[in-house]
Amino acid sequence: MCATVAATGLALALAPASMSAGAPDAVGDGAARPATVTAEYADTVHGGDAAELNRAARIAATTPKSAETGARIVVSGVAQVQAARHARPRPVELLESTSAGWRVLARKQTARTGVFRFEVGAGSQDRTRSFQIRSPRFDGLAAAHTGRLRVAVVRPPTTPAPTPAPTPAPTPVDVLTPLGLAGDWSYLFAAGGSRWNPCTPIRWAYNPQGGYAGSLAHVQEAFARIASRTGLTFEYVGETTHVHRTASIFPAHADIAVAWSDEAQVPDLLGGVVGIGGGSAQAAAGTDVAWKMVRGFVLLDRGHALRPGFDSSGSTTWGQVMMHETLHALGLGHANGAEQVMHGSASSLNHNLGAGDLTGMSRIGAGPGCL
Repeated sequence: MCATVAATGLALALAPASMSAGAPDAVGDGAARPATVTAEYADTVHGGDAAELNRAARIAATTPKSAETGARIVVSGVAQVQAARHARPRPVELLESTSAGWRVLARKQTARTGVFRFEVGAGSQDRTRSFQIRSPRFDGLAAAHTGRLRVAVVRPPTTPAPTPAPTPAPTPVDVLTPLGLAGDWSYLFAAGGSRWNPCTPIRWAYNPQGGYAGSLAHVQEAFARIASRTGLTFEYVGETTHVHRTASIFPAHADIAVAWSDEAQVPDLLGGVVGIGGGSAQAAAGTDVAWKMVRGFVLLDRGHALRPGFDSSGSTTWGQVMMHETLHALGLGHANGAEQVMHGSASSLNHNLGAGDLTGMSRIGAGPGCL
């Protein structure tokens, strides 16, 4: 049989490119490379974010930070429901804080996936409105509620914008401006680099066991976001029962397997580790990288109560963790800057792709050509 070399990066405590003795990065240029090598990273969630989220683990919602008078305010989110075939729509209600206490504005039922959406008029006054989503005990699940969801209602400007100066001012930094250094990225296999063949669709399968309601759609969104930045093509091939680091068999019809677990099943998820991502590669002589990725895995720790989906600010979301671990499976290693999605610890600082993330994605994408 061909030799297999395993390498593990232990989250934030180790330098992103460091590998143990005998790991793929320890194979010198003059040595014979094994036919297949494997590498992975275990990643943490910032402790403060985790503590905040554990208080509202069964329901989550988002609102805009501000809205103009006369507009509509959308409050959307997801509530916990029973898994898969046992799921039923769950009752939820939208409330607003008033001088007399909380007042119910609307009631409805979620979709079977737990997803819900409310709309309410912003009103005609400048003020800050505070909302909350509640759901009673239902179908064996405990009652749940969100924290305060504050929206600043402001009047639209009534005067024309000032004439710009002849020399444009520098573009202000906002959530859409990539932060950090463009060179702050690394390969999963740092010695020689690693990527998939972009000229063949990369097939992925999903194990829904233990995932939250709507989690498949969020994994699909993570792949879609990566595809838009890399030019890689992904194909969802259905469900699997495989869980990385267990005796389950890797699906023959997939290249990447995404699953949920916990520290009881996979001890490497102990403590603050929120996910593990990585993959296997074969030698790729005569190309821009030394290793061609041939298999990938993503393991998410269901023991952490993160906000579902994606956001551009606030406490940690599962969406940014899904992006991070999937990019490991596609050939990227860790970044040093805490503002990069590929930093070894997910936090409120790295919701958005940083400059280093974008550079790394261009290097593992379709740009360099077929393998």
